[in-house]
Amino acid sequence: MILVKATMHGGDKEEVRIDNFPDGCPICHYAVEPRYQGLAHFKKPRDIRVELVFQCPRENCQSFFIARYFPSTFGNYQLHGCFPFAPVQRTYSEHIQTISSSFCEIDNEAQNAERQGWKLVAGPGYRKALEFLIKDYLCVLRPADAEAIKHVQLGPCIKGYVTNDSVKTTAERAAWLGNDETHYARKWEDKDLNDLKRLIDLTIHWIEMEVMTRKALEDMPTGKK
Repeated sequence: MILVKATMHGGDKEEVRIDNFPDGCPICHYAVEPRYQGLAHFKKPRDIRVELVFQCPRENCQSFFIARYFPSTFGNYQLHGCFPFAPVQRTYSEHIQTISSSFCEIDNEAQNAERQGWKLVAGPGYRKALEFLIKDYLCVLRPADAEAIKHVQLGPCIKGYVTNDSVKTTAERAAWLGNDETHYARKWEDKDLNDLKRLIDLTIHWIEMEVMTRKALEDMPTGKK
């Protein structure tokens, strides 16, 4: 535990115990030992929390940020998060960006929501990203069926239009867990967001493998000598 002196609303000082300082910067997202600036504010009674001011030590960042602590046990305060939070942009392969730029955008938003602790909205976000990925992939693969693909529900869409067994197997299971994130009652109580993300990543992998294989076969057709 770390003992700090926090300034009350009226200007008085009060000693509070916090569990630890942050070990990373929410702006540049590097693992660092931020510099505590000696400024702490203790807010109460209705919204009880302690806020400490830090600065990132990285030369290319130097950003100031606030670490927010909430009451835990025995009068101690536990680190809840650091603010402001700069979104992190995941980079996708050229194949996936070409197939579905919307998936990349939605998936990034879901990931950043999860990083800020908004798991209840991150789950439906991943589910929406999956639907865009699958339907955009199928519209590219089967342009004649594009209108039907756009309007059918995700489960029947995967079952009726995806012909690659590996893509179908992982996408179906990702859809099952994605539906759990949007429905009142869960069917897969032993699974969580990590399982959903893992299945989405596997689906991405198999779609990329299919695209790359198809490109290789087009570049080297059978019978050419």
